Amino acid sequence: MKKLLTTTLIAASFAATSVNAGDLYLGLSDNSYDANRAIPVGGVDADVFTGIFTEFGFSQLLATSIYDTDGMGNLTGGVVDTNVPADLAAAGIPAAGTALDGSTPVSLVTPNCAGGQCDIDALSPLVPPLGSDNEGFLQTWDIQVEYKLTATLTGTGPVYNGGYMEFFFNDLLDDTNDRSILKAEVTGSSINAANLDIFFDITMAEAGFLFVKNGSTFVDVADRLTPGQYASFALDTNVNPPIPTANQLLLVGDKAIRQTTLDGSITASIPEPASIAMLGLGLLGLGAASRRKK
Repeated sequence: MKKLLTTTLIAASFAATSVNAGDLYLGLSDNSYDANRAIPVGGVDADVFTGIFTEFGFSQLLATSIYDTDGMGNLTGGVVDTNVPADLAAAGIPAAGTALDGSTPVSLVTPNCAGGQCDIDALSPLVPPLGSDNEGFLQTWDIQVEYKLTATLTGTGPVYNGGYMEFFFNDLLDDTNDRSILKAEVTGSSINAANLDIFFDITMAEAGFLFVKNGSTFVDVADRLTPGQYASFALDTNVNPPIPTANQLLLVGDKAIRQTTLDGSITASIPEPASIAMLGLGLLGLGAASRRKK
């Protein structure tokens, strides 16, 4: 019993360490983004790296939730959150009509990405202000997000069990440089009142783009894309209310749909090598205990 308890505590210690957010910085392909920024406050530096920040921030991100119903407006549990244009079109968006309360007008739209409804708009607390070591962020380039998340609606709110977020480098000067730079897969979620956290493993990363501090060392996320060593994201956002009300929902076909705008943040972390080693030792101990029992 003591050996099993010890192994459990080691595993718990590993899990706790892996979700501790680390400092971040980004690397650009060359220095032209910094050199061509519109307001070169403080001059242009010679490197291709941003200063250190702690989280990606976003505001007024258009969020669309598509709920399964029984065809009469009663929610049956399945939820898809997405801003993917093809998914929205398949759900019948754009659309307009009267909400399920019978009186509130509702208009559903596709996100205006050019207007900022798909954007990461802060590298907090580094940017804003624009005069920081931002390598041209928000002036010559930014980051846009595409997502599709699946959940089950419970009595206290949604429980997320699948889906992804994908991050795109958006070159404001040359569209031929636009590309996918990060992708993260959902691993779980938690909700407390109106505060929703969704957790991800980063499963794709462009080499040399995102660096996360792991103890005393910064690690390129592209080097940590294997099971047990995944870099991870935690999405922290507010959903008000976590369970939609009748005046927010428009029935489109057999789906009830709500749109809102979200503010929130995304932090990143990487398991420390010592924690990974401890987990390995714990599993070895468990295996040895099992063999002795046989």
